[in-house]
Amino acid sequence: MKLRHLLLAVGAAHLAYQAVKHRKEIAAEAKETKELVQRIQADKQKITDQLALLNSFKAPVQELSKDLQYQLKVYQQSIAGNLTEIQKFTDKYK
Repeated sequence: MKLRHLLLAVGAAHLAYQAVKHRKEIAAEAKETKELVQRIQADKQKITDQLALLNSFKAPVQELSKDLQYQLKVYQQSIAGNLTEIQKFTDKYK
């Protein structure tokens, strides 16, 4: 048991020594990681805002799409009627 405690103490002391020895690198890495997390959160917020903006356009665009489809049908019917009239005239003068 005492040897186990001694080994654990030596291991903990070694880890503490390494942490102190590399404290500048560890601090720089922690700072870089914190900045990266903040940038990721800012990007996430921008994406969320853009998604909300796109969703706000969804209903008007669908309404416009329905209106354009209706207008296309009316136009096609009008053209079909005009084509039959033109066909009558061309048949008449052949």
